[in-house]
Amino acid sequence: MAQNVVINGVTYSSCPEVDIPKSGGGTAAFFDISDTTATAGDVLSTKYFHTADGTKTQGGIASKTSSDLSASTLTVTAPAGYYSSAASKTLSDQNLVSGNIKSGVTIFGVSGATNVVDTTVSSDAAAASTIISGKKAYVNGSLVTGEASMPTISQDSTTKVLSIS
Repeated sequence: MAQNVVINGVTYSSCPEVDIPKSGGGTAAFFDISDTTATAGDVLSTKYFHTADGTKTQGGIASKTSSDLSASTLTVTAPAGYYSSAASKTLSDQNLVSGNIKSGVTIFGVSGATNVVDTTVSSDAAAASTIISGKKAYVNGSLVTGEASMPTISQDSTTKVLSIS
């Protein structure tokens, strides 16, 4: 917004700035800043500006880099501030490996291993008591060692009858 300026009794209308020669050379420039709307939150913290009333004020926006980013699980936190270039943080999860992902499933570009299968079964799943002693099986994702004894088969030589006990 330009102002009217009076110099030696002469009015100059709508002047956006006034340049006055300095004794050592150059000029001193004076600008109309009455329509300034910036606040500290609009300007970098390494820069200064003048408010509409002429007060010199330092900016309040902090400069940030990739090192200011933090990541946990699958969340990246970017604190408020100015990033002069692209900032990124790589997420890593030690458990996100193909051996922990079911076959046929892909998570964030990691495909499940062919030997990883869904071991969830219905309520009629085997139990340690139904698996032969010393043998192992996976039941609902857990390794179970059998406890059952092998049935004994005997034959009565006279009647030719088999008995299972």
